Amino acid sequence: MLQVELNVPKFVHIPLTTYEGESVSCPHCSSGDIYGHGTCKEHRRYRCKSCKKSFNDFTGTAVSGIRKTEKFEEYLNLMIESLTIRKASACLGVNMKTVFDWRHKILSSLSALNGEAFSGIVECDDRQVDMSEKGSRKLTRSLMNGTATELPKKG
Repeated sequence: MLQVELNVPKFVHIPLTTYEGESVSCPHCSSGDIYGHGTCKEHRRYRCKSCKKSFNDFTGTAVSGIRKTEKFEEYLNLMIESLTIRKASACLGVNMKTVFDWRHKILSSLSALNGEAFSGIVECDDRQVDMSEKGSRKLTRSLMNGTATELPKKG
């Protein structure tokens, strides 16, 4: 296996609150009309005056709702190493559904960072896609002992 040294950000480096000069807007309605709404587990909470929803700095990110942050950091490294969900859950000692949810949170946040989908002319060279016709009554390939248009023998 190819060993690559990658720098995965630690949660220590993620700011737990916004800076004083930085403006905060509602992730639900993008309104800037918000006020402080207390703290929860050492994270500052906000409430929007427009839509009346509360949120914190991690709302809408991959880190939102993660309870096992130390295992989530380990999973980021395992995901970079291309471990399967089953092997990663065994390595971390957490349920497979937890790892599955973490993977989808990460992938959805990465697609939000990437932003744009392909548009216009998109070219791809030498991509082979396997197609399964299992269960199809109208096969496009020939059968082993005849053609696909033959009817099966009854008897």
